[in-house]
Amino acid sequence: MADVSGVILAGGRSSRMGVDKASLLLDGVTMLQRSVNRLAGAVDELVLVGAPGRPLPDVVTDRPVRLVEDPIEGKGPLVGIVAGLEACRGSVALVVAVDMPFVEPALLRALVTRLDEDHRWVVPVAEERPQPLCSVLAVSALPVLRAHLAAGDRAPMAAASDLGAYQMPPEEWRAFDPEGRSFINANTPDEFAALLEGPETASD
Repeated sequence: MADVSGVILAGGRSSRMGVDKASLLLDGVTMLQRSVNRLAGAVDELVLVGAPGRPLPDVVTDRPVRLVEDPIEGKGPLVGIVAGLEACRGSVALVVAVDMPFVEPALLRALVTRLDEDHRWVVPVAEERPQPLCSVLAVSALPVLRAHLAAGDRAPMAAASDLGAYQMPPEEWRAFDPEGRSFINANTPDEFAALLEGPETASD
């Protein structure tokens, strides 16, 4: 398997949450540390992408960690993905958002195995929606992603066709994450309160 970098996107404005998501505590652990813990077993290094001028909480891990900043805050996740991939030393990048605290390492490893020359992006589909913020990209996709940014695209899936994205259906990814916990996230205080009560009550 190729060297794998883990990219954690923690540079969003968190406007609906009202506070920095990366610093929120879930079971006494910051959301950023939870993401680090989940990815550590599936990657060789970690790249943490934060907002300009906004420090991220400290993390502890045995993987090498690099901190990078979104060049422009608030312009969507594609900007953060590009910034993360530019810092990767591996040839493959697992990309996850910091507000998805139950990502299954087994699923992440399975996504990596589906990459090939024809499919430089593997994106699970959950609830009939692609999940680009829990996906794997070939780092060689960078020129394509940069071109989409230059064209004014901000949504990651705008690049899906150019990268031959493989959209992994539920019947495939459920072998590694039967309950779809990897796609549970929190964008509002109510959604985060549901996480505190337990993942089974959280909205995805």
